Amino acid sequence: MLNMKIIILLQILEICLNLHLRRANPSLFPSLQARGIRRVQILSLRRSLSYVIQGMANIESLNLSGCYNLTDNGLGHAFVQEIGSLRALNLSLCKQITDSSLGRIAQYLKGLEVLELGGCSNITNTGLLLIAWGLQRLKSLNLRSCRHLSDVGIGHLAGMTRSAAEGCLGLEQLTLQDCQKLTDLSLKHISRGLTGLRLLNLSFCGGISDAGLLHLSHMGSLRSLNLRSCDNISDTGIMHLAMGSLRLSGLDVSFCDKVGDQSLAYIAQGLDGLKSLSLCSCHISDDGINRMVRQMHGLRTLNIGQCVRITDKGLELIAEHLSQLTGIDLYGCTRITKRGLERITQLPCLKVLNLGLWQMTDSEKVR
Repeated sequence: MLNMKIIILLQILEICLNLHLRRANPSLFPSLQARGIRRVQILSLRRSLSYVIQGMANIESLNLSGCYNLTDNGLGHAFVQEIGSLRALNLSLCKQITDSSLGRIAQYLKGLEVLELGGCSNITNTGLLLIAWGLQRLKSLNLRSCRHLSDVGIGHLAGMTRSAAEGCLGLEQLTLQDCQKLTDLSLKHISRGLTGLRLLNLSFCGGISDAGLLHLSHMGSLRSLNLRSCDNISDTGIMHLAMGSLRLSGLDVSFCDKVGDQSLAYIAQGLDGLKSLSLCSCHISDDGINRMVRQMHGLRTLNIGQCVRITDKGLELIAEHLSQLTGIDLYGCTRITKRGLERITQLPCLKVLNLGLWQMTDSEKVR
């Protein structure tokens, strides 16, 4: 009889081993642990998770992403005592998981450094309060598409509410993509409490505006900021970022249709340390490119796909000044011609040129 069907990907260093388990085998996991296995990914779970946890006392990473049938009850039976070795837990798309499980995690996984909760749509601000109480060592937290979260929950994480104790002040990476209830108040909480943050993903957060970026503009630790499809961000918000004390290496404002040439001038003035810049579908032109490129000599990746006002003149400016460029996205730039492409492909470091349906690599450059 089929008792359990688990497909597990186990990784040690660069060696991957696939196992297909079709029945309960209590001796398997202790055997794997004895061989040094510490990282486990379960792609399909048909029996209690406790078999894995009980058999691998020194487990360091557990990936349950996509295990749609995992419930609070199942996770509760697995986590019944402290597991000090576990550093990374991925529950992405485990849609039945609720705040109850986060309480269990906060109680027994206090050494956790990475927690992935993307797509766990039943999590609320209460769950973030529990995380803020129990997971003081957390460095990376993914809350993508957790639709019930609001400014109150971010305040818990940042230690800005009385009930949240200290909060998760050691966070270095925070993903809030598609959390639609967040406003500029969340950015205020983040800037005051999460001062060590290096990566912040706010893509598709339609409730934030230029005023919120003023709060972020003095976060000296921040290196990567994603504002993709934040509809209320404009040139004014980019000005706030550029006039602050940021030292960004990556910025994405793609599909922010209020961002235009003036933003490129601000970027050249105050964000000239960028290595990666994404401006897809922004209202920029050759004039904006001209105002930016002379100050951006360290730029490695430039994404300007669907910027329909860019012409061969813009490409010539890029080719003349951005000699360190390794990748450029020109998908949907309908006004460029072979002349501009020939100029771009003369860049000495260029490895990837994206034109949409196909990619031109360095071995396929136009001669």
